[in-house]
Amino acid sequence: MQQSTLYGTLLAGLYGLSLPVQAADGSTVSLYGLMSVSIESVGVSGGQGGNKATTTRVTDNNSRLGFRGSEDLGNGNSAIWQVESSLRNFEQGGNTDWGTTATLATRNSYVGLANPRFGRLYAGYSDTVYKSLVGSTSEFGLAMDAMSGTIADSWGAGPGYYQLFSRGETRLKNSIHYISPAYAGWQGGLSYGVDETRSNGSNRTRLSLALKYVTGPFRLGAGWDRQFDTAGYEQNNAGSAAPGKHVDFIKLLGTWQILDRTSIGAGFEHASFDAAGNGSSMRQQDWTVEVKQDLSDRLNLQLSYNRLGGLSNPTSGNSDDYRATQWVVGSNYALGKHTSLFAYGTRIHNAALQNTNFAFIPLTTGSNAANTVVLANGNTLHAVGLGLTIAF
Repeated sequence: MQQSTLYGTLLAGLYGLSLPVQAADGSTVSLYGLMSVSIESVGVSGGQGGNKATTTRVTDNNSRLGFRGSEDLGNGNSAIWQVESSLRNFEQGGNTDWGTTATLATRNSYVGLANPRFGRLYAGYSDTVYKSLVGSTSEFGLAMDAMSGTIADSWGAGPGYYQLFSRGETRLKNSIHYISPAYAGWQGGLSYGVDETRSNGSNRTRLSLALKYVTGPFRLGAGWDRQFDTAGYEQNNAGSAAPGKHVDFIKLLGTWQILDRTSIGAGFEHASFDAAGNGSSMRQQDWTVEVKQDLSDRLNLQLSYNRLGGLSNPTSGNSDDYRATQWVVGSNYALGKHTSLFAYGTRIHNAALQNTNFAFIPLTTGSNAANTVVLANGNTLHAVGLGLTIAF
């Protein structure tokens, strides 16, 4: 691509135009991103770590910057690529509260091939289909995640802990992905992550499958995710290497748009954690319900309730010690085509041995990587915030 074309792409993105620039050879490059920040009040009470004073903070809401492009290869075939970088904690120079720094290609970054008849195949570092097709992202997705992208987000896995729902989601390193075209409302996908270390005789590959169906006001989806040769239930959602043992997640979810302005959704997930030795497998279930009401073309209200059930056969404590609940209430108001004002409130209650935290920017017990980056078990967390998002 000529330098003038690249400069044009940069200027278009910087000034919010976000238009792809096409070179004479048919290739395109686009700059895109999102900047979002909140002013919020957060606090903690109870639990093993005791109370933590309520404080006001300025918080980045999962901001990112990316480039994507394609080249027409003829006969409907295209080469595709993407490099996406997190701007996490841009409000404090890109440094997290525990000493890590955002770098290039920290989000979905890959190269691949696409064809409208056969789908897309790509490899690199990317969300599994358990997340992209039937999870909290929306490129292809079936997402109904209230206040997604803010600390009130209740889906997925955070840095060192699980959220309450869709906990099998991940962004997978060293991975290959396939997304089918949509046909008669159906669309499916597969993700496979290789294990490049293979320590302790294990091969810790990861496989995700997902299927969604869209017809009229209904959206339905199912997903399965397996972490091979991985055993044990751990609060840091990492597990341990154990040949022949697995961690499995199965998820069902759906949404229904009633009339033109009301949407309801629900999801259920079952998790199974094999024991490293001869112990019994541990199982846990979680679910979510959500209502979204559009009050006008610009304003909506969102409410969700999320519940993490007890853990069967725990190695310590009893089953109910691993429960957690989260309420989320929020509202979005579109100030313009690319700019939104939003407000939210959330409350997370953890049982004695659970440590679910805020999404993306958790409250921490320390300020560097050597410290524990999440709070002690059993805390109740609360937050209210007001934010602004600009997408380009």
